[in-house]
Amino acid sequence: MKNFLFAFLLIQFLFSGLLIAQTTQPDLLQTNRDRIAMNSNGMLVLGGWAVTNIAIGSIGMSQTSGNIKYFHQMNAAWNTVNLTIAGFGYYGLRNQSPDIGLSETLTEFHNFEKILLFNAGLDVGYMAIGAYLWERGIRTDSERLRGYGQSMILQGAFLFVFDGILYFMSRAESSRLIESLNNIQFTGNALSVTFNF
Repeated sequence: MKNFLFAFLLIQFLFSGLLIAQTTQPDLLQTNRDRIAMNSNGMLVLGGWAVTNIAIGSIGMSQTSGNIKYFHQMNAAWNTVNLTIAGFGYYGLRNQSPDIGLSETLTEFHNFEKILLFNAGLDVGYMAIGAYLWERGIRTDSERLRGYGQSMILQGAFLFVFDGILYFMSRAESSRLIESLNNIQFTGNALSVTFNF
């Protein structure tokens, strides 16, 4: 009876280890749902920023003067582009199927992260151009250049933070997926899966 009980407990332990190992494997469908939701939420944040800037900018440029007027004018104009990007991005994500394979999932993560890094570089460029315009506006006593420069610095800074946060969130998700694949090895002749107990 003792041997039977020991064998029963040993089998239960081994199978519970397998079940635990299996539950740590990635749920690809859920990973893609989370990826699409994260990116969609990002587009909603960008759209919200754009709508807010368009509204405040439209009101501000009609009720102020000098460089503040041009600051509001550039904020409103700049964010019509942001709103367009957010709208198309959100629409594209809503029509994206989460039911894709591992290779396609990793490609989606990789491509999105490359775009975000490229955009972060552009954002630094926007801030640099804004600083140039601001400084040029001071030297030439141009209210328009000062206001436009200040606006470009603000918009570039927001986009830099926005792209950076989205990049690190996406990178964390893709890294988690890649780490879960460490238990799978392909030698060219054989496929092996390792389960940790």
